[in-house]
Amino acid sequence: MEKKRKIRIPYEISFRVKVLFMTLLFGIAIFFIVYYPLISHQVNPFDVVAPKGQIVLAQNFTFGSVNYTNAIAMTSQNNILVLKGNDNMGDTLTMKMVTSDWCLDLWVWGGSNNGWQLKYNCSREIQISEYAFRRVPAHEAREILYWYLESGYIIVLHKTGPVQNYELVNFTVTYGDTTGNGSLKVALGKS
Repeated sequence: MEKKRKIRIPYEISFRVKVLFMTLLFGIAIFFIVYYPLISHQVNPFDVVAPKGQIVLAQNFTFGSVNYTNAIAMTSQNNILVLKGNDNMGDTLTMKMVTSDWCLDLWVWGGSNNGWQLKYNCSREIQISEYAFRRVPAHEAREILYWYLESGYIIVLHKTGPVQNYELVNFTVTYGDTTGNGSLKVALGKS
């Protein structure tokens, strides 16, 4: 019976292979630590820019056939709600109230024949088309896009009970897999 012969690798060659292997491992580690975050960095990920704890004056107003007391209207004129992001992650955004007893109404302009239509009435969560927002580049950086509500949409935040002065209201806006947090403090003003 014939014995198999072991192939012996000289020490110099095995040392060179080990050094080459270790150099390759360090190179890959350096790439993932230093270069990969730079390459994969998102310049403008989706988020809520405003409100982030700002004080917003509550108002009493009538819209359509609904009377609002101490409510916050987010419109294209006041730009209370501002989002940012570059990526296209679907057709709809989801706005959800976090603070209990607060809810959302979504009004959509239906044209001169139909007027303003109430799409969501005191909902904890609403779906909004991404086309309800106009995207405007920032002046200082063209790659940053801010999202403002279009003129045909109004979001009303209101409470089912009495509102406390400087009450903190929290909500989230989700687009694709990314969720941004927003918050505001409701000021009641002088009576």
